[in-house]
Amino acid sequence: MKFTFILLLATINIVFAQDTRIEQPVKNFDKLWNEFNDRYASFEIKNINWSDIYKKYRPLINENTTNDSLFKVCNNMLLELKDGHVNLIQYGNKGKVINKANDGSPSKFLKKFPLSKEERPNIYQLLKTTDKTLKGNGFSIVGASKKGSMEYAISKDYGYLRILSMGNLSISGYRKHIDKAVKAFENSKGVIIDIRFNGGGDDKASFEIASRFTDKKRIALYKRERKKGTSEFKKLKTKYLKPSGKKQLTKPIIILTSDLTASAAEVFTMIMKELPYVTIIGDHTNGIFSDMYDFKLPNGWLATLSHQQYFSSEMKNFEGIGIKPDIELLNELQNINDELDPLIEKGIKEMKKTTANNGCE
Repeated sequence: MKFTFILLLATINIVFAQDTRIEQPVKNFDKLWNEFNDRYASFEIKNINWSDIYKKYRPLINENTTNDSLFKVCNNMLLELKDGHVNLIQYGNKGKVINKANDGSPSKFLKKFPLSKEERPNIYQLLKTTDKTLKGNGFSIVGASKKGSMEYAISKDYGYLRILSMGNLSISGYRKHIDKAVKAFENSKGVIIDIRFNGGGDDKASFEIASRFTDKKRIALYKRERKKGTSEFKKLKTKYLKPSGKKQLTKPIIILTSDLTASAAEVFTMIMKELPYVTIIGDHTNGIFSDMYDFKLPNGWLATLSHQQYFSSEMKNFEGIGIKPDIELLNELQNINDELDPLIEKGIKEMKKTTANNGCE
């Protein structure tokens, strides 16, 4: 299972608390470096020589290095990987987080539209702009999950499904709400699936949702795990996408993505991309697919790393790259002032074109 990446986004603003204690800094640094050396799966893909990284950062640590200085050095070392699934967290009394860092794969989307409601503009204003654009095109919301992970709307001709997270509901919860959405879209000519705001969650949710849109059993992806302490990998595993639920929608589908679309949301994008009636509009996805392996350092700090490689059905690895859209189109700050979401507009335009070509209009 993946961590829900959206919950980790708060760590993009790196926090360094003052902790002047000295707790075996060399031992902890070496433990961190060695775990990555033994398990991290993407050194070769990212053209990183981890031994050179050791030579760069190890001289900055000695037996008198304080915790706060050690944390900064370790964080800078891990940033070399540019991996949003790489995290380092320091806990204080009663489990309180006093230091946390993750700026491995920063999102341009979040820089334009931050999560903080105090900042203007922000991501919530963009969501309102999206809703206004939908309303202006005749859509009305007909359902939503209790925790807001899924919302769906319909117009005269089309359906719209917004998935904000792949991790806020149980799998049975996703199953329940995707079935409701599919039923609502029964008479629609096509569906727009919006995962621009989705930072990930659980691959099981990705497969559960995608299973309502596939026409037949297909190879969804391949994955493999690195063998600890070697450059070899365990046997490649094949994951299949199979139709599930009472009904499947095999109509034209538009998927909206951004570079905030990450982790399990990228898995969803990758397996949906295989369907012949799917078009992706937006920005390339974030480029972090692996599940997260977590471990503790002797001083109690928690670290996570990517220990797997994911491949598409054509054996393409998108780690560190992300999935490129069929049509590139980005949201800009002016969209909020204009009260118009161009990706929704483009999605509807492409849907009309596709359904007209298919004789659905």
